[in-house]
Amino acid sequence: MKIVGLTGGIGSGKSSVLSVFSSLGVPCYQSDSSAKKLMQQDPELINQIKALFRDDLYEGEKLNRGKLAEVVFADKSKLESLNAIVHPQVK
Repeated sequence: MKIVGLTGGIGSGKSSVLSVFSSLGVPCYQSDSSAKKLMQQDPELINQIKALFRDDLYEGEKLNRGKLAEVVFADKSKLESLNAIVHPQVK
């Protein structure tokens, strides 16, 4: 069995390619979906996001993804910091 990683920037067509793979019966794992779930449910990750950015990104227990996007897409270093805690390198 081969394992293929599908990467690319925002709007590069990853979801379209994943849809084709899925329709062909290829097992697919969507890390973005898992990351979104973790940012809503994992207390350690939530605390890291709040410490790195602002507490008001969470409204109650729910992450305001629009506010987070405004913060990280206005500053590349903040996007890199977010990616480092949400998608850590496995060594």
